[in-house]
Amino acid sequence: MRDLRPDVCILATGGRPFLEQNPEWGAEDGRVVSSWDILTGAVEPGKNVLIYDTICEFTGMSTADYLTAKGALVELVTDDIKPGVGIGGTTFPTYYRSLYEKAVIMTSDLALEAVYREGDKLVAVLENEYTGQKEERVVDQVVVENGTRPNEELYYQLKAESRNQGQIDNEALFAAQPQPVLAEAGEGMILWRLGDCVSQRNVHAAIYDALRLCKDL
Repeated sequence: MRDLRPDVCILATGGRPFLEQNPEWGAEDGRVVSSWDILTGAVEPGKNVLIYDTICEFTGMSTADYLTAKGALVELVTDDIKPGVGIGGTTFPTYYRSLYEKAVIMTSDLALEAVYREGDKLVAVLENEYTGQKEERVVDQVVVENGTRPNEELYYQLKAESRNQGQIDNEALFAAQPQPVLAEAGEGMILWRLGDCVSQRNVHAAIYDALRLCKDL
C-alpha cells in the first residue's frame, strides 16, 4: 500500500465471527463453531444442532434453514423476543414458513451461558433472560451467530501516517457533504474504512457509506 502511494485509501477488510465474547462457550477448543463455518462448508454439519443467535437477522435463520436441508435436527435459540426479529416484516414470514415446515424448534428469551463436553456430546447451558432459570440441551453441535469484530490490523498500521489520521468527519458524512480533508493541503494519503472493518453492519449500510464518501472523489 505504501509503495502505491495513493491519494485516497479506502479499506473494506471486513470482520470475523465474534465467538470470544464468552470464554465459557469454548470456541478455542471447538465446543462452538460459527455460522460462517457452517455456511462456507468449513465444518461438517452435525445431526442434532443448537444454533444460538444474538443478532436475529438473516445469517442465523439461513444457517437453520441450511442445516435442516442437510438433514439435521435444529433448535434455533435467541436471547431476543423471537428468532429473526431483526429481519423485518416482509422477509421473516418466508423464513418462518420454511423453518416450520422443516420442524425447526424456535426458542426465545434464553442466553447461552456455557457449553461443556459430556462423553461424545455437548451440553449447552441456557439461562432465561427474565427468571434466571437454567436449562440444558444435549446436542452434537453448537453453532453461534454473534455478529462480527473488525479486521482492523491494516487500518491501524496505516492510520498514523495518513493525512486525516484515518478519521471520517461524521457530520459531513451524515449531511452527504464532501469530507473537509479533501479541500485541505497536506502530505500523505487520506485513509478511510467502511463496512464491517468499522463495526458490524449490513451490506446496505456499507454501500450507503461508500456512496456518501466516494461521490466527491
